[in-house]
Amino acid sequence: MKNYFLVKLGLFVSIVSILAGAFVRATGSGDGCGSTWPKCNGKIIPNLQDTSEIIEFLHRSISGFLLIITLILFTKTFNLPKQNLIRKIIVLLTFFVLLEAAIGAVIVLYEWVGMNSSVPRIIAVPIHLVNTFGLLGCYATLFAVLKFDLKNLDGFFDLNFKLVGILFFLTGATGSIAALSDVLYPSESFTQGLVADFDRSSELLTRLRILHPIFSMFLSYVLVVQSKKIHKTFGINTKPLFYLVLFSVSLGILNVLSNIVLPLSILHLATADILWITYIYVYLKKLKIINPIN
Repeated sequence: MKNYFLVKLGLFVSIVSILAGAFVRATGSGDGCGSTWPKCNGKIIPNLQDTSEIIEFLHRSISGFLLIITLILFTKTFNLPKQNLIRKIIVLLTFFVLLEAAIGAVIVLYEWVGMNSSVPRIIAVPIHLVNTFGLLGCYATLFAVLKFDLKNLDGFFDLNFKLVGILFFLTGATGSIAALSDVLYPSESFTQGLVADFDRSSELLTRLRILHPIFSMFLSYVLVVQSKKIHKTFGINTKPLFYLVLFSVSLGILNVLSNIVLPLSILHLATADILWITYIYVYLKKLKIINPIN
């Protein structure tokens, strides 16, 4: 199965869906469709007269489109052997996309949206973000496997990749917590926000957001070290990876100093998504060099 168009489309729509979800959270539009799912305010096609309703419905539509693309890919694997690598990846991808829909449904039905600051929402938000990284990683892996015509992933999940993967998930999870805190408990200035981070009287969510830059710095350092090593050992051009790390860190710092600006927040998340995809692509390219007859 070499349907590059669908895989590329799925990869693109995955990013758009993640960004749309972040936009919903940042604007507090999660309750735009009420507590009904999959219908929006009880209708398949809502009136779309309210801004929050438009934003939430658009997000659901994009996510629904991603589900359709993934299910089409899934049906194309029926004739492949059970041990086929592409089939395995698509089955895992389908699991992540279905889980994404299920998490979204639970969040809506239990009304863990808008300005809700309950513990279940605080738990659900990072789980949701980590799951999106999982499905994005599957799409990126599928794309690279098809491009490099890989037959197996022997040597892919080594210690270095596992370390980066864990750091990516931790950075994403804490980033979602920080973003939620900025929505629920906004600061009037950068200084006020910094003080609140270390104030024991502040909300727990606010004090937890300091974890994001900590994990982000660890991730950035490991990525830079690995990119240099991969370039030196295998001759792969890892400059895009290095520049993405630099750009992502710069955006994060600028966003914090600007006291959190929505366009910068969305761009920062988009860069993180592209960075994750690029890292997977580079790592699989390395695998192709190691095993040329893979």
